[in-house]
Amino acid sequence: MANFQNRTRVVYVRVSEDEFHHFRELREQHGAKNMSDLVRSAMNAMARQQASGFERDVTLRLQQLEASLDRLNLAVEQIMEGKPA
Repeated sequence: MANFQNRTRVVYVRVSEDEFHHFRELREQHGAKNMSDLVRSAMNAMARQQASGFERDVTLRLQQLEASLDRLNLAVEQIMEGKPA
Protein backbone atom coordinates (compact mmCIF):
# COMPACT_ATOMS: atom_id res chain seq x y z
CA MET A 1 0.00 0.00 0.00
CA ALA A 2 2.98 2.28 0.35
CA ASN A 3 3.18 5.07 -2.15
CA PHE A 4 5.89 7.66 -1.66
CA GLN A 5 4.40 10.48 -3.72
CA ASN A 6 4.35 13.89 -2.11
CA ARG A 7 0.86 14.23 -0.70
CA THR A 8 -0.32 17.77 -0.15
CA ARG A 9 -4.11 17.44 0.04
CA VAL A 10 -6.10 16.43 3.12
CA VAL A 11 -9.58 14.91 3.25
CA TYR A 12 -11.42 14.77 6.56
CA VAL A 13 -14.12 12.23 7.32
CA ARG A 14 -16.18 12.01 10.48
CA VAL A 15 -17.11 8.51 11.65
CA SER A 16 -18.94 7.07 14.62
CA GLU A 17 -17.09 5.25 17.37
CA ASP A 18 -18.38 1.91 16.04
CA GLU A 19 -17.29 2.76 12.48
CA PHE A 20 -13.86 3.74 13.75
CA HIS A 21 -13.39 0.42 15.55
CA HIS A 22 -14.58 -1.47 12.49
CA PHE A 23 -12.19 0.49 10.24
CA ARG A 24 -9.33 -0.10 12.66
CA GLU A 25 -9.99 -3.86 12.42
CA LEU A 26 -10.03 -3.60 8.63
CA ARG A 27 -6.74 -1.70 8.73
CA GLU A 28 -5.14 -4.50 10.72
CA GLN A 29 -6.62 -7.20 8.46
CA HIS A 30 -5.35 -5.51 5.30
CA GLY A 31 -1.97 -4.58 6.73
CA ALA A 32 -2.35 -0.85 6.19
CA LYS A 33 0.19 1.09 8.22
CA ASN A 34 -2.38 3.71 9.18
CA MET A 35 -5.98 4.74 8.62
CA SER A 36 -5.04 7.10 5.77
CA ASP A 37 -3.52 4.24 3.78
CA LEU A 38 -6.63 2.13 4.31
CA VAL A 39 -8.97 4.92 3.20
CA ARG A 40 -6.77 5.84 0.23
CA SER A 41 -6.69 2.19 -0.93
CA ALA A 42 -10.47 1.87 -0.57
CA MET A 43 -11.09 5.05 -2.55
CA ASN A 44 -8.68 3.94 -5.29
CA ALA A 45 -10.45 0.56 -5.46
CA MET A 46 -13.79 2.32 -5.84
CA ALA A 47 -12.38 4.48 -8.64
CA ARG A 48 -11.08 1.39 -10.45
CA GLN A 49 -14.43 -0.35 -10.00
CA GLN A 50 -16.26 2.67 -11.41
CA ALA A 51 -13.95 2.65 -14.44
CA SER A 52 -14.60 -1.05 -15.01
CA GLY A 53 -18.34 -0.36 -14.73
CA PHE A 54 -17.94 2.16 -17.53
CA GLU A 55 -16.13 -0.47 -19.59
CA ARG A 56 -18.98 -2.94 -18.99
CA ASP A 57 -21.51 -0.33 -20.15
CA VAL A 58 -19.53 0.36 -23.31
CA THR A 59 -19.14 -3.36 -23.99
CA LEU A 60 -22.86 -3.94 -23.52
CA ARG A 61 -23.73 -1.07 -25.87
CA LEU A 62 -21.32 -2.37 -28.49
CA GLN A 63 -22.87 -5.83 -28.22
CA GLN A 64 -26.33 -4.32 -28.68
CA LEU A 65 -25.11 -2.36 -31.69
CA GLU A 66 -23.56 -5.48 -33.18
CA ALA A 67 -26.81 -7.41 -32.71
CA SER A 68 -28.74 -4.60 -34.40
CA LEU A 69 -26.34 -4.65 -37.33
CA ASP A 70 -26.72 -8.43 -37.62
CA ARG A 71 -30.51 -8.05 -37.78
CA LEU A 72 -30.18 -5.27 -40.36
CA ASN A 73 -27.82 -7.36 -42.49
CA LEU A 74 -30.24 -10.29 -42.37
CA ALA A 75 -33.13 -8.05 -43.43
CA VAL A 76 -31.07 -6.63 -46.32
CA GLU A 77 -30.11 -10.14 -47.43
CA GLN A 78 -33.75 -11.23 -47.35
CA ILE A 79 -34.80 -8.19 -49.38
CA MET A 80 -32.05 -8.87 -51.91
CA GLU A 81 -33.30 -12.47 -52.25
CA GLY A 82 -36.86 -11.26 -52.67
CA LYS A 83 -38.05 -12.60 -49.31
CA PRO A 84 -40.13 -10.46 -46.93
CA ALA A 85 -38.17 -9.18 -43.92
